[in-house]
Amino acid sequence: MDAAYWAAQGGTLIEQGTVTSYEYKIIELSGFRYNDTKVIGPINLETRLQLYSRTLPHMVSGQYFGILDNTAGFENDFSFDAIKQVDHLLLDQGVTHYCGATITNDVGYSKLIKLAQTYMETIGLNGALIRVPNYEDAKAFVLEKIAAAATARDAQPLHNPH
Repeated sequence: MDAAYWAAQGGTLIEQGTVTSYEYKIIELSGFRYNDTKVIGPINLETRLQLYSRTLPHMVSGQYFGILDNTAGFENDFSFDAIKQVDHLLLDQGVTHYCGATITNDVGYSKLIKLAQTYMETIGLNGALIRVPNYEDAKAFVLEKIAAAATARDAQPLHNPH
């Protein structure tokens, strides 16, 4: 999917690249950015931190949106301690709202999602996480969350110091 594809979808391709075990694209839509990431190898805390080092600088207004496509079923070694470490990294980097959709056929991943969602809420990181079976559902979820964020932003009165 190139820049023309994203333009036809109403978005702008900002960046694309690879890090260990991931191919990612940063898309801008409605003034927000989201990452569209495909897993291409085994993933763990170290590889996730590499991915975040590339994607976090693109976040807008503390809002992080992402799709993680692991339909290929690569090994995903992600413990509760790793979840805690990532969540604190997100907070340290200014993330206040995190919405993510993971595409996987691993039904057990739903338990990890529930654990991660609960921990996010415990430390004050707002947002939502889901596991979905296909790209269309993941994209619909993320675009819905971006639309809601844009609506909330646009409903805010403009600050006029004069």
